[in-house]
Amino acid sequence: MTDADGKPQPFARLSREVLVANPWHRYCRDRYVQADGSEGQYFYVDMAGSSATIPVFADGSTVLVHVHRYLLGCDLWEFPIGGMAPGEEPLAVAKKELAEEAGLAAGEWTKLGAFAPYKGVSNEVTHFFLARDLVERAQHLEASERITVHRMPLAEARRVLVGQPLGDGQSMAGLLLLERWLAEGNTL
Repeated sequence: MTDADGKPQPFARLSREVLVANPWHRYCRDRYVQADGSEGQYFYVDMAGSSATIPVFADGSTVLVHVHRYLLGCDLWEFPIGGMAPGEEPLAVAKKELAEEAGLAAGEWTKLGAFAPYKGVSNEVTHFFLARDLVERAQHLEASERITVHRMPLAEARRVLVGQPLGDGQSMAGLLLLERWLAEGNTL
């Protein structure tokens, strides 16, 4: 991005350096043009994204998972969610995570929306889906996961998610995406 004089426009990336990398995240430093034209540095976590699912059974009930979060040292109530590896499609990850974490497969999928959960720290985008026509199967947890599955009415799930002492922001944002979808005249 350059202007008519060939100068880089504000917020143009000049360079990108990966400082630390693993299969899921990269910690990067960008050199970029700041709003005043000077050069700045921006440090951030580069992520392929994440996908989450709000599963809804025919009777209107849903599933929350109770997940031990190592970094926080506590358990959180959440909708099934997982990180994407580079090149993975959001719907494919949502299907995989629903099966692995909740032991569910769905016959009907609806995209609810997406949002930026850590906009000042990461370029991650979280994708949320509604899953219906559910079939129960066995969980397939990774060695790093401790997750229990809990089926409950959707209204109770909302109270649990919003009422926990330390809430899962992604799941609460997913509730808002569901509420927006329902407000558009859609039904469960």
